Order: sequence, then C-alpha cells, then structure tokens
Amino acid sequence: MLSAKYNQAMKIHTMAKELGRLGGKVRAKRLSSKRKKEIASLGGKARSQSFVATKRIKENFNYLATMYLLKPKLSRVKRLQSFRGPLPGIYPTSQ
Repeated sequence: MLSAKYNQAMKIHTMAKELGRLGGKVRAKRLSSKRKKEIASLGGKARSQSFVATKRIKENFNYLATMYLLKPKLSRVKRLQSFRGPLPGIYPTSQ
C-alpha cells in the first residue's frame, strides 16, 4: 500500500514514482491498440527529426570551420605621408 501514513520510511519522490508507474499501466490498458501505434509513430518521427537536426547542426559547424580556414588573411598597410605607385602591402609583388 502506498500511503505516507503506513510507510514512514518511504520518501515522497519514491511514492510519486510508484504512483506514476501505476498510472502509466492503467493508461496503457485504457488506450486502443490503434492509438498506441499513433503515439509510437509520433515518438519515432520526433526521434528521426532530432537526428536530422543534429546532423544539420554538425554540418553547419563544419561549414563554419572551413570558411574560417579559407578566410583571406588581412595584410597590414603602412601609413605613408606620400607615395608613388601602388600602395605597399596591398598588391601582390611580381618577381
């Protein structure tokens, strides 16, 4: 018997857990097999969508990492008062 009056040593958490199990069994008996299949199908779809979302997030992070590696390095431009010709450090030098 699940009662706080007769089970002083049992904690409230444990009692709630046991009562939840009983409720689940009663609900399972009450549901039709068609409804149980619908619920299971919804759970499977949610799980599958979760896997797809996880895969897409992982691909996005891989894409970002690749874009970071491919990002051009910025070259430092020297400050000059006056100059002739192309700006130093911007254009590639041909040798």
